[in-house]
Amino acid sequence: MRKVLLLFMGLMLFAGAAWAQRTVEGTVTDVDGEPLIGANVVLKGTTTGTTTDFDGKYALLVPSEGGILVISYTGFQTQEVEIGASNLIDITMAEDAEVLGEVVVVGYGTQSRRNLTSSIASIDNKAFENVSVQGFEQAMQARLPGVNITGNAGTLGAQQTIRVRGVGSINASNQPLFVVDGLILNSGIEGSALGGPGTNPLLGINPEDIESVDVLKDAAAAAIYGSRGSNGVILITTKSGAYNQKPRVSLNYYAGTSQPTEQYDLLTGPEYARIWNYGTTYQGLTDFYDEDAQPTANWLDLVSQDGFVQQASATVSGGTQTTKYSLGATYRDEDGWIKTTNLKRYAFRLNLEQQVNDYFTFGMNLNPSRTVNTRANEDNNVASPQTFSALFFPNLEPFDENGETRGGVLFTDIGRASFPGSPLANLEGQDVTLTINQVLANTYLEYRPLENLKLRTEFGAQLASYEDFYKAASFTTDGFGSGGYGSVGTQNLVNWQWQTTATYTADFGRSNLDATLGYTMNREQINEFSVDGNTFASDDLKTINSAAEIVAGTGSQNDVTFLGYLGRINYSLDNKYLLSASVRIDGSSRFGVNNRYGTFPALSAGWIMSEEDFLAGNSVVNFLKLRGSWGISGNAAIGNFDARGLVGFGNDYNMTPGFLFTRLENADLEWEKNQTIDVGVEFGLLDDFITGSLTYYNRKTSDLLLDVPIPQTTGIVNAVITQNAGEIVNKGWEFLVDFNVMRNGPFQWTLGLNGATVQNEVTKLVDNNGDGVDDDIFLGRQLIRTGEAVGSWYLVEYAGVDPANGDALFNDLEGNASSAYSLANRSVQGWFLPTFSGGLSSNMSFMGFDFNMLWQFANGNSLYRNEGRFIETQISSVFNNTRNMLDHWTPENTNTDVPEARRASNGNQHSTRYLSDASFLRLKNIQLGYTFGGLGASNTSVRVYVAGQNLLTFTGFDGLDPEASGQDSDDVRGGDLFFSRPQSKTLTFGVNVNF
Repeated sequence: MRKVLLLFMGLMLFAGAAWAQRTVEGTVTDVDGEPLIGANVVLKGTTTGTTTDFDGKYALLVPSEGGILVISYTGFQTQEVEIGASNLIDITMAEDAEVLGEVVVVGYGTQSRRNLTSSIASIDNKAFENVSVQGFEQAMQARLPGVNITGNAGTLGAQQTIRVRGVGSINASNQPLFVVDGLILNSGIEGSALGGPGTNPLLGINPEDIESVDVLKDAAAAAIYGSRGSNGVILITTKSGAYNQKPRVSLNYYAGTSQPTEQYDLLTGPEYARIWNYGTTYQGLTDFYDEDAQPTANWLDLVSQDGFVQQASATVSGGTQTTKYSLGATYRDEDGWIKTTNLKRYAFRLNLEQQVNDYFTFGMNLNPSRTVNTRANEDNNVASPQTFSALFFPNLEPFDENGETRGGVLFTDIGRASFPGSPLANLEGQDVTLTINQVLANTYLEYRPLENLKLRTEFGAQLASYEDFYKAASFTTDGFGSGGYGSVGTQNLVNWQWQTTATYTADFGRSNLDATLGYTMNREQINEFSVDGNTFASDDLKTINSAAEIVAGTGSQNDVTFLGYLGRINYSLDNKYLLSASVRIDGSSRFGVNNRYGTFPALSAGWIMSEEDFLAGNSVVNFLKLRGSWGISGNAAIGNFDARGLVGFGNDYNMTPGFLFTRLENADLEWEKNQTIDVGVEFGLLDDFITGSLTYYNRKTSDLLLDVPIPQTTGIVNAVITQNAGEIVNKGWEFLVDFNVMRNGPFQWTLGLNGATVQNEVTKLVDNNGDGVDDDIFLGRQLIRTGEAVGSWYLVEYAGVDPANGDALFNDLEGNASSAYSLANRSVQGWFLPTFSGGLSSNMSFMGFDFNMLWQFANGNSLYRNEGRFIETQISSVFNNTRNMLDHWTPENTNTDVPEARRASNGNQHSTRYLSDASFLRLKNIQLGYTFGGLGASNTSVRVYVAGQNLLTFTGFDGLDPEASGQDSDDVRGGDLFFSRPQSKTLTFGVNVNF
């Protein structure tokens, strides 16, 4: 009986407890209505809680009298919600801007931006969305202070030149190091140049796949990459999924048109004949044109078209409790504004991470791509459509009486002839294709034996093949006289790396510590082969095996290895005193046997002053951090065998096989070193109404890897030896300021301004002749001299026109104007890189509308229009001229700076006449969009937009494009332009669908 009574009483107590509780439920979403999977929902003051499911839903048993729910989710502000009478509680979570923006990718890890003590510039994926660019570097322009990015030419797929804080090397590369998801890339091979700067070797990286880009600018940040961090490091992180996230799908498509930003204004047929006849009269010659009878061929129009671009991409990402993934694919198809040119890119990406158990995590990144670039000859090549159209006779008929394109050698009606072919014949008779197949693959395994210890090993590889195909028909410039010309070449790259790191973190209350140790190995191997042939039985035959004669063939194989050891410690005290130290020891096969290894240390510190009591509660300054750093990084970007004694083989001895010395050994050759001092302040004012930073840097490069001449009497073919000699200093200021003009309410507006200065000076070179003065290094129209900037313009100064007789005048050694060019004095006339550059951005949104603009500016540099010596020459050659030649000196037109038209040299010599200020302001990108949100049960959103690139340019530059650099991206020189194609201006329409 007692047992029955006790059981009855227990049941009554249980029922009473159950009666005193109730279940609340609801959905947790973000501000766009997207469900948050795995959000924590906890009853405050208890351990009672749950997590949301794949639809963001939760259900929790709570006391009947209520309580407070605490909802938290990574990247969002934690919320506390009081439980009222209703059992249905839906929660909308707001993003935590401070949390989302605090993580920065650094070498071999990540770090809180708040605690960062080095100089790192960052941009997120918004910079790469809906922007019609071929390569990701173009989307980075004008966004990162101290990072100068210029397009070498407006050719499809052309290289981009990137300079981080100036120019620090002479014979070694000045390009930064590129790292994608931890994989260090080889960005050196590019296919044949065709007279221009070559194809961008980074084309396979799809901009829409990028989540963020972090640029390590000072040595404290870049020294962790040791031997290859001297020119800065660009860390690219691709998109990934998230744990406990239901699948999200994004579909994007845009299409649009393109035209050149500017084009040459050339003489018509009658105008050309008029100036020719004037010059003929002056010379006392007899070959006159009948001016009124001359036809006009606008060759530029004949080889140009409205370009067309379209791009489609799809991404699906998500994750379970133990897996996260992101899968994407992109197709790009672009016709250039030069006829027959086209670029197609096919890219696929898979990022996958799997938590095997509580200790092991496995991941992989896979990115295969294929780029097919149908090209035309470029820049410094007379067969280029752009070049030949500007040079060719405007008074020639392009087509014969049957409407067929005329080729071969064409004559005007007075018997004048230029190069064989014609601009149009070259386009129709050439097949030029570069096909790039590339795979970027990286796999890693993490082991956490302790909560605060992580061991990670990863293996990655870059596999790439470059296949060049070229065929010129017999009626073209390149194929004329040889029965047609063809070539085929291949370059194959295998670049692999293996790295292992150990990371330890510890929290000691007031102190926090994280330490990293690592070991890396890297090997690159490149195989190259090419063969040339001519005399084809028919112009319809394309492949090299159809050539009757093989006229040339080359092949090579070379490789390089790197071995590195690294360590880094980050320490913080009271969350306001910060210290970081790192060191890397690197070895490379590129250096002499006595100096294979180099050591690269770095030290940085920071003080978050806003955490101090004397700034606590300040209504103006809500964040203030001082930071400073010192470090040394290295440069190893030279030839693989520059330190070796080399022997070449061939038939140079009167067609007799033999060998000869080609380079002297330098067993003591060592790393080029880059020492940087960096001091900066970061701030947030008026509740982050204004945020930004101001930085001063001083970058000194010593032990320059320099090719020093040696006497030719040594019998060495390359009469140079690579030595460590010379110093270069780059210094300047960088600033970044963001204004949150409107943050609350339906209308939001942010403004951003960034800029940087650079002052470059060579402080030491080699005194090879022993006269006590460092020797100058001459680079054509440029020069490297102690006390001047690297690659300074070194030109005769043009002094205008003698109004008495139309002679071109030049300043002589005494500074007097004279028509005697042989007596003129060459002097330093400026630099090719901007001394001040940056960008201005504006982002607005209102009730579903968004409007964004980005302006780019540059100042303080000059470009040399080498093409002017051919198309602004007063008819001193047979080439066409620009229309400003109509203003040449005549007895009736004496107030002009254009010399008299003569069929003889009169002002077309190298001088500052063709040097032009390249300062500019350009509307780099503009977008207007509208988003339809909350469509359907899955909260689908659709954004439609119109976007433009390079639509407006304000400049006094006399050439086509003030942004052009006209150089190989590795070269210390730049700005010497020879018919470089201008950038494209594009207008695109697109749609984004997300569900």
